[in-house]
Amino acid sequence: MQDDTREPAGRLSLGKILLFSLGCLSIFIAVALVCGALTSWIGSDALRIAIREVVLRAPLTIAALHLFATRVIRVYAPDEMYGKLRLQSLLKWTVFAFVLPAAAWTSYYGLHLVAPFPRVASLGAEKMAGLLVTWISLSIAAGLTEEVLFRGHLYMIFAAGYSKVRSIAITSLIFGLVHIVMLPAFSVSDVLTVVVGGSVAGLMFALIYHYSKVIWYAAVVHIVWDIFFIGKITAIAATQAEADQIILPFRLTTHDSLLTGGSFGVEAGLPCFVIYLVVIGCLYVLMKRGASLLPAHEGR
Repeated sequence: MQDDTREPAGRLSLGKILLFSLGCLSIFIAVALVCGALTSWIGSDALRIAIREVVLRAPLTIAALHLFATRVIRVYAPDEMYGKLRLQSLLKWTVFAFVLPAAAWTSYYGLHLVAPFPRVASLGAEKMAGLLVTWISLSIAAGLTEEVLFRGHLYMIFAAGYSKVRSIAITSLIFGLVHIVMLPAFSVSDVLTVVVGGSVAGLMFALIYHYSKVIWYAAVVHIVWDIFFIGKITAIAATQAEADQIILPFRLTTHDSLLTGGSFGVEAGLPCFVIYLVVIGCLYVLMKRGASLLPAHEGR
């Protein structure tokens, strides 16, 4: 049954939009802190991270945001973002998800921007399993929670006051801005690189969601991308010691920050940026043909 207490769509003031957005971001952070405290006693790093991220943080974040939307915001039905999973579509988006990082690493390798960095010390089966569990768990939680937050709730909050196009642009920019906290250094060039790169990546994920109408497909693409870029499964190493802690290490053959992504890493570099734009362009054309995202009265 539809909730008749919801406010009419498109009627949120800027003040309410900002207040509800801050509420969602606060919930996102608070759940992460609580889950960290609840699992701090677990001795095994890999087990602790798996339980914290997959068993607790991902489902609790999604549930808390859903509850906040239905009980407090009451402007949209959160169920609208989830869509209906279909096995054939899920398989297609999963294949697509693996094509993206494969294309990125192939581009870097083909352009001779990276080279293999042989490990001297063996990781061992236990260490390798721990790395896989750790970074897959972190990627799953990040992909699920960030898509539900940014492409889901924040988008719907802004869409209650602005056009779809503007709402996508704003939430993509916010997605880029929050990645500043992940920078090890805060030079002007690094901040600009991560904000632009993160915003364009956010736009790509947003168009995947709006094209597919299912938030989980965007999450799958996000998860697989993170598996190959945020951890120590495939990664850039600067020293032999770092290379010995990565399953498939590479070393950079260039110091051009436009190509390397600066201190943030190669996912903010030009080759990845081009991949984002190609995907965005293809999805935009497909949606224009199907008129699924930009109705004439909203695309202006």
